[in-house]
Amino acid sequence: MHDFSKPQPHVASREEIAKKRKLPVYMLIIVGIFLIALLVYMVADHSANPTAQAMLSHMQSVLLDA
Repeated sequence: MHDFSKPQPHVASREEIAKKRKLPVYMLIIVGIFLIALLVYMVADHSANPTAQAMLSHMQSVLLDA
């Protein structure tokens, strides 16, 4: 007869335990890379082409004045 008051392990072998522990590490690495890329994108200078910025602002002023 099975004693239901005692918790049973969800995995049976050590290999399965090791596999379940590795998954969060990969997820943390992926999330970390994403956050670093997001930070670099936010800090990056988006006005690298000043002539394009000047043309865009000129077009906006022309359209708003019309």
